[in-house]
Amino acid sequence: MFANIEEEIYNSTFDSIYYALMEEYKEGSLSVETLEMNITEQQQILLNGLFEGETKFAYSSALVDAHQFALAVIKKEKTID
Repeated sequence: MFANIEEEIYNSTFDSIYYALMEEYKEGSLSVETLEMNITEQQQILLNGLFEGETKFAYSSALVDAHQFALAVIKKEKTID
């Protein structure tokens, strides 16, 4: 049961954060530099989440992964253009 809850939290968090980041980038309100800085901050939160329980860890992990995936997509698009 808890595994399902953690998976749902991860998936819903990842999707919403990723799409929001991509939208902000396309609108010009998010730069690659800001995204990289956010990743560093979110990774620290992820480390802290290890000690706060698995649900917090799943949420924090999704935040970090969404930021990193968005950055990878943005950088790939820049090399294609």
